[in-house]
Amino acid sequence: MAKKKLSRKKLNQIIGTIITIIVIVLSAYEAYQEYKAKEASANVVEAQYTTGTSETIDLNNDKLNMVFFYVGQADCSLIKFRNQTMLIDAGNNEDGKNIANYLKEIGVTKINYLIGTHADEDHIGGLDDIVRELDIEKIYMPKVGSEVVNYKNVVKEAAKKNLIVETPKVGDKFNISDASCEVLAMMDKKGVSDNNSSIVIQMNYGITKYLFMGDAEKEVENSRKWEKVDVLKVGHHGSATSTSQTFLDQVKPHYSVVEVGKDNSYRLPNNNTIKRLEESGTTILRTDINQSSFLMTSDGNTIETNEVKVNLDGNKSIDK
Repeated sequence: MAKKKLSRKKLNQIIGTIITIIVIVLSAYEAYQEYKAKEASANVVEAQYTTGTSETIDLNNDKLNMVFFYVGQADCSLIKFRNQTMLIDAGNNEDGKNIANYLKEIGVTKINYLIGTHADEDHIGGLDDIVRELDIEKIYMPKVGSEVVNYKNVVKEAAKKNLIVETPKVGDKFNISDASCEVLAMMDKKGVSDNNSSIVIQMNYGITKYLFMGDAEKEVENSRKWEKVDVLKVGHHGSATSTSQTFLDQVKPHYSVVEVGKDNSYRLPNNNTIKRLEESGTTILRTDINQSSFLMTSDGNTIETNEVKVNLDGNKSIDK
């Protein structure tokens, strides 16, 4: 007995029913995914922040400590967590002795990781003094750079202590006690500018995140995707060549630290850069306003920030 063929009308009804079921299932799946995303967002724990002022820098605690020093038109940032330390840059040539002496005053005699973000004098000018005066475990600097004299000065001092200046790779990781650090960027291709050869480091502790940009500019900012962070050490002293809107839309910092000299000849920070930062809703901390440094402490969930009257600029006569 021959099988009865389905009529075209019946076949179309079956196909229509199947399509309807598929649409319903897909809609339900999308609704479920949206629900899960909202649930995950609601469960995200964000860091808590407090600000104030302090007379001294006290690193004798069990917290992650960061100091953004005022060293005039230059950069110098200290990270200390328990008995481990990292120093990122050391100002101009005339700042090195001030920085070394002050570090010893506050109990820092050893640097586990000494980072010269790039070869410009306002970042590594004082690094040779740090190598000479303190106990250094590792030194990281990029090999590229046009200002070779300062680079050679650091290498020379390092050699006296049988230390080798190493060049890290993007993706390299290390720890400062319980804080994890990763090199996120460092352009070493031929022809790259000194600024874009900057070693860019992200540090994470608990739910808090910190991004140190050196003098990295928009070319570096556009070279990768970035995570949201709590603290941004703004690139290139707030220059117009850094801190693009696209970059800010990704990192969304609560605090943005601008290490910059008072009444500097470069007229930094740039007004448009400051405007972008202000419109992003970040809290801007500028070392030039009161020629002060900023101390941040974190337990991994909270960040306490204090402005401290510490001025390590080795050329204070230019300040007004």
